[in-house]
Amino acid sequence: MKIKTPARDDVAIDMGPMIDLVFLLLIFFMVASVVTELKKVPVEIPESSHAKVPEDMKNRMMLSIDANNQVYVGTTPVSIEELKVQVDEELNIRPDLRILIRADKRVEYKTCKDIMIACGAVGATDLIYATFEE
Repeated sequence: MKIKTPARDDVAIDMGPMIDLVFLLLIFFMVASVVTELKKVPVEIPESSHAKVPEDMKNRMMLSIDANNQVYVGTTPVSIEELKVQVDEELNIRPDLRILIRADKRVEYKTCKDIMIACGAVGATDLIYATFEE
């Protein structure tokens, strides 16, 4: 004997757990992005009318120069000779290394020139400067 089951129109998916998960992921990525922003040396970046944001920031070594002409690799202060050694070591690991220079707007040009010469001496030739668009 065949028994008919009534058709169910009240079938629904509970969206509560999915919304909770989306909010948790959103909070995680917001916190993670703030943490990565805190690892920079505070410098006052100059403005330029011809500034362009690089499309690809991958594989870039960040050098920072504060207003006192102190050079930093990441957040570690280094001398020009130490900079050469670190850039050379990075080039041995990553031959396609590119360097981002974040210089304070009060930095002497001589310091920037010394950094470019030091990078070029060990073989790093892809250098860009960080600026804000006016």
